[in-house]
Amino acid sequence: MSDALPPPPPAPGYGPTPPAPRTSSNAVVALVLALLSWALCPVILAVGGLVLARSAQREIEASNGWVGGSGLVTATRWVAWINIVLSAVVLVVGLLFLIGAVVTSTTTTTGVAG
Repeated sequence: MSDALPPPPPAPGYGPTPPAPRTSSNAVVALVLALLSWALCPVILAVGGLVLARSAQREIEASNGWVGGSGLVTATRWVAWINIVLSAVVLVVGLLFLIGAVVTSTTTTTGVAG
């Protein structure tokens, strides 16, 4: 009856798992600003997103891997710069149409160009 062997000792563990890196809150807010810039205050919110993206990038680089979010920073930069460029194009095209309308109106009213 006492011929039974005791159970083997448990296998050695790897210890507790280290905490996962957290995502930079500046990176999240920067992306939200860049996305909101498509609906509200295009250039202002896009520039704010770029400023926060730079701050988040510095935070991520200084953390030695403990803070993540570099993908969010990259996405923020793309979204914000596309918004700024498209806003500039719309502004230039709008000004050209306005100038063309004024020149056409002046020519039509006076009958003389210029």
